[in-house]
Amino acid sequence: MTDASAGAAVDAALDDLRQLGMLALLDVLSGRPGERPEDVLLDLQLVDDHALALALAIRSGRSFVGLRRVTPDHRLFLYLPLHLAQRERVVPLSLEDGRLRVASAYLDPDLSSVVERFPSIDVELLVSPRNEVLETLQRVGA
Repeated sequence: MTDASAGAAVDAALDDLRQLGMLALLDVLSGRPGERPEDVLLDLQLVDDHALALALAIRSGRSFVGLRRVTPDHRLFLYLPLHLAQRERVVPLSLEDGRLRVASAYLDPDLSSVVERFPSIDVELLVSPRNEVLETLQRVGA
């Protein structure tokens, strides 16, 4: 191993530790009412949204999905209304075999109204970077 590759490996390990430290902040960081700890970290630019989404996916055991090339299916917003999707930072991706797959910037979006309205549909949450969720939601309105 060369000095350059060893240095790169150390830098990568330090970045991983910084990301884990930021995740620990989620447990203790209290935001203003209606503000999520994830948003505080992202808004203060303490963590990259892609790295945070990956770390949240690993932490929760949920799948990670990128949305850069996703074209939103407008029909799915009949199940998950656009105003709810914007508020909760989620994007419905597909509905197959009674399972609505939803990309979320958070681990705990409030989708109780969807579950109550459509009790036969199982909602599967996937984790996505916040900026990709927001960009995809903007494409819905266009």
